[in-house]
Amino acid sequence: MTTRILLINVHSSCNAGDAALTEVTLEQLQANIPAAKITLSMDDPASHSGDGAVVESLFTWIKQPEGGGRGRWKLASLFWLAPGTLLPILTARISGRPFFRLTPPAWRSTLNAYLQADLVVSKPGGFLYSSGLGLSLLVSLYTMILALAAGKPLYLFPQSIGPFRRGWERWLVRQVLSRARLIMVREEISILELAACGLSRERVQLMPDVAFAFRGAPPAEAAAWRPDLRSFIESRCPLLGITAINWGAQNPTFQHQEAYESACAAAARYFIEKIHGRVIFFPQVWGPFEAQDDRVSARRIARRLADLKSEVLLVDDPVPPRILKSLYGRLDILIGSRMHSNIFALSEGVPVLAIGYQPKTAGIIRMMGLSEWMIPIQETSAETLTQKLDQLWQRRQEVREHIRGIFPELAAGAGEPGRLTAEDYASLQRGNRRAG
Repeated sequence: MTTRILLINVHSSCNAGDAALTEVTLEQLQANIPAAKITLSMDDPASHSGDGAVVESLFTWIKQPEGGGRGRWKLASLFWLAPGTLLPILTARISGRPFFRLTPPAWRSTLNAYLQADLVVSKPGGFLYSSGLGLSLLVSLYTMILALAAGKPLYLFPQSIGPFRRGWERWLVRQVLSRARLIMVREEISILELAACGLSRERVQLMPDVAFAFRGAPPAEAAAWRPDLRSFIESRCPLLGITAINWGAQNPTFQHQEAYESACAAAARYFIEKIHGRVIFFPQVWGPFEAQDDRVSARRIARRLADLKSEVLLVDDPVPPRILKSLYGRLDILIGSRMHSNIFALSEGVPVLAIGYQPKTAGIIRMMGLSEWMIPIQETSAETLTQKLDQLWQRRQEVREHIRGIFPELAAGAGEPGRLTAEDYASLQRGNRRAG
């Protein structure tokens, strides 16, 4: 018998980390739930080319790609969101027939996906935190509220939770997540945030990020992706990879973008001049909004190294996630601002110097026993980043051995969310049959 699953809070395949999380989630659900038929609710549905049917997410209705590259809220649609979605959900639950007369036609396929689902899974990720006026958090939670209103069991694959700045945010998080069947988080920091919201530790399971279970492409396939990249990598020089982030464009309260980019350029210059290496800038994220495109920041940093351009390669084309992970495996060190670039590299046994722009990075690095090799983005300077890079270079073999020792346990744990979800859903079904 077919089990219909709605996967919500899927962002965009223009984000290699998000694409990897989605792929692993689909694999785990399909492997553990027989005859699973999965529909993805995506913010950027046009970017998806993998398995599963796709419908638009709530964000596509209420936010458009304008306003400084960050997207602009459509206030009329935002105002109409609750009546336009709850009315058909509740009427379907009461009478068996959804009342769509007040619902815009573009929304109906998504609402039907909620109504037809047997269970709803919130994709792993890091979207439940305070930002701006709190609208993004509110809408992310509302995707789960719709599942609960439709009477569907709700499962959260490993998430980063928080930080929260407002009392109403903590209250709403508690109200929604306390009704989920399983809450899985990927760092201890998230457990503490949920405790501050009033959720007990017993309600939460700590799991590794599922990207630790993501498989990279075979080396030969990755090497064939771009001949110029292959020759640059095979030059026998030490290799430093860098993933940058245009955090100042995404977060207007961040005032240190210039200092951060200057620090990355200084570290790259040090690696070339003192360690006689080469530097590759990789795009971990290239959309869907301009502010989210890592290449904007990487280009600015690379221009600071124009006098060393023969030793610097800027990868300006989007890279398939499986290829990207395999290419990271050819590096000696990665300076990673994007968290999943760090996870990709660590999964390949590569030492990472992480630059944390959100608490999730510190949480993941701490879980691996590598907190020494993390710098908060607001504290990044040319001196601190260069010193840390030099220390990591000197101890790179020691760090590699540490990563290899802990990785098997992380990979095994990263493969568990699908099994736990399937077991709980099967238990729920057995209970429902007995009650019936």
